[in-house]
Amino acid sequence: MSACRVCGTHIGAPSYEAPAPALTSGTTLLDVPTRVFVCGTCGHAQSDDIPDIQAFYDTEYRISLSSENHDQIFSVAADGTITYRTDHQAALSLRLLDLPEGASILDYGAAKADTLRKMTAARKDLRPHVFEVSSDYAPAWQGWVPEAAQATYSVPEAWQGTFDAVMSHFVIEHVADPVGFLRTVRDLMRPGGIFLFSVPDVAGNPGDMAVADHLNHFSAASIEHALASAGFDVQTVDSTSFPGAFFVVARRSEAPIEKAAPSAETADAAKRARDICAFWNQAAETLKDGVERYAKRKVAIYGAGFYGSWIYCRIGKAVDVVAFLDRNENMKGATHFGIPVLSPEELPKEAEALFIGLNPLKARAAIAAQPWLQRDGLDHVWL
Repeated sequence: MSACRVCGTHIGAPSYEAPAPALTSGTTLLDVPTRVFVCGTCGHAQSDDIPDIQAFYDTEYRISLSSENHDQIFSVAADGTITYRTDHQAALSLRLLDLPEGASILDYGAAKADTLRKMTAARKDLRPHVFEVSSDYAPAWQGWVPEAAQATYSVPEAWQGTFDAVMSHFVIEHVADPVGFLRTVRDLMRPGGIFLFSVPDVAGNPGDMAVADHLNHFSAASIEHALASAGFDVQTVDSTSFPGAFFVVARRSEAPIEKAAPSAETADAAKRARDICAFWNQAAETLKDGVERYAKRKVAIYGAGFYGSWIYCRIGKAVDVVAFLDRNENMKGATHFGIPVLSPEELPKEAEALFIGLNPLKARAAIAAQPWLQRDGLDHVWL
């Protein structure tokens, strides 16, 4: 790694490095190490390119295709009511975009476009368009997106400069040239058009720093630097409405492009990124201790998402993992790495330890709220 993807500054040694396998956001294993580099100039953090990135997103990356109703849990209320990610995302997108009647909107990097579909169900006047770098998602668009408003692999020339709004949820963290990506989006918008995008916030969700296919780990400072470099005026950088993510609103600018100057915010962002890298180095050591203590004994892992998968990849061959526990109703009856996924109340009696695969900023509160996980003789192993 020689240059920051946002500002071009040379970056030296990595702040975090782990041997293969690397784990993707879809819990695919890649036979490459994980390395994270932090830029002190703009506050951006970034990982190495993954092998054959174009083919990976065309034929291997299968976000939300595991089942028709696949979704992720956003929150669980005190009464047990579950809110799913795309429902919250759709409501938040409509509020932040504040679209005029009959607006044309493009979901750029749409996948199944569930968020846009829910937005158009609430606002039937919207004119939806979708673009994706794979054709595998096209069946999910049929019946509600006109054929002429669908595109795969390349964007039609006729779309240039036409959209009132472009939306891109959790896409730009995957691209090797984020500033180039933003410039491409800008060219699709009419003058004064609005761009809404979301990206993980590593300060709110430290797990993002170790995700192999998230090549970019943005801070608020590096988001503003990238947008300025691509010809946008920043309207909103919201890090509270969707914990663990930034929701960003920017308007296409017609003024000459000026690069953002380094500031105290960039220095703070770089320090936070390095602190998170240090956390992951320490978490690896913690798991080594857990493996030594529970070698060949029966354990369970709480969480079948990224954190739980990361734990399994480091302990699975040394201990006997009898179950993953997960609250997501869509995972009932599923297996993960060939191991059954159970509800937390179904924690197997033979499990002697529970490895906690949750966001460490929320993990202790989440486990403490479940009395069935506090039984005598069950040890908790925290990252």
